[in-house]
Parts: sequence; structure tokens; C-alpha cells
Amino acid sequence: MLRLITWLSRHALAAAGFAYLAITLLICFDVIGRRLLGFSTGSTTELTGYLMAAAMSWGLAGTLIERAHVRIDVLVQKAPPGLRVWLHAIAITALLVFGLFMAWGAVHMTLETYEFGATDLSVWSIPLAIPQGIWAAGFALLLLGVLALIARAASLMLKRDYEGVDRLLVARSYVDEATETLEAVGQGRAPAQANNTTGTL
Repeated sequence: MLRLITWLSRHALAAAGFAYLAITLLICFDVIGRRLLGFSTGSTTELTGYLMAAAMSWGLAGTLIERAHVRIDVLVQKAPPGLRVWLHAIAITALLVFGLFMAWGAVHMTLETYEFGATDLSVWSIPLAIPQGIWAAGFALLLLGVLALIARAASLMLKRDYEGVDRLLVARSYVDEATETLEAVGQGRAPAQANNTTGTL
């Protein structure tokens, strides 16, 4: 289950990145249109708001799986492994409560909006259930990610693999960030070196 959620969350995280890119392009297009061409889309504010909300919620699960959420864990890092596992359990439980609350609230609001048939005030008259449904899907994916991590952590705790639980739930350190950056740089250099080698032959 965790592998499937990881795959889904990474693709959702990529979609969130493209949404932020779309926001930039929409704003630039609207600014250029107003300044140089004398027209406006008339719905840039609404569309960028929808994209921002979708990008925010769709990026939550991927950020969780990548252990990139901000955590104040100075005391956790100094705790012994046995205690650290239970502190991780408290943290993931708190996130579970948050995920349940947000997913339930977002889905409930989307269903109410759909039943009411509400639309936005832009020239497009977009049914609000569409952007709200996309927004709610991100929180639902976050909830699934939390449940998958809890299931995996529980199986590791039954095996008394406290180090495995710590690796699964601990926040990323500066060492992790530096290692990932060096690996990315190395992967980027490998094709260039291969091309140079081929060219010399």
C-alpha cells in the first residue's frame, strides 16, 4: 500500500509544481494583456486561486512521504531510540487527526456545494464543486499517506525495528538534503561526461 501511495503522492507533487507554473504564466499573460494589448481574461484571480488551493493540498502527501514537512525536533533528535519512536508515534497521530479533519471538512463542503449548484462569479461561471473537489482530493491523498505510514510503522514496531521506524518518520536533516543534492549533481554530470567521451571517440 505504501508503494502505491508513494507513487500517487509523487505524481501529485509533480502536478502541484505544474500548477504553480501555470499560476505564473496566467499572471504574466494577464499583465501583458492589460499593459500592451488592452484586454484581460477577467478571471485570473479566480483561476490562480483555484490552482493555488489545488497545488497546496496536492503537495501535502508527497511532502509527507519525502519527510520534508517542517518539524521542530531538537529534543527528538537527542532522545534515545526507544523514546524517539513514541515521539514519532505522537506526531503521526496528530497528523492523522489533522488529516481526518481536513479531508472530512473538504469533502463535506464539496458535496454541499454540488447539491446547491453554486458557481463562481467569474465570466466562466465555473461550478465550485470542481475546484473544491480537486482541493479535497489532495487532503484525501494526505490521509491515505498518513494511514500507509502508520501501517508500515506499526509493522516495524512489532518487529522491534526502532531504527527502521525512525528512518521512516524522522524529518529530513541537512545531511539528507546535502546527500540528495550531491546525488542529483552526480546524475546530471554523468550524461555530460558520457557525451564528452563519445565526442572524443
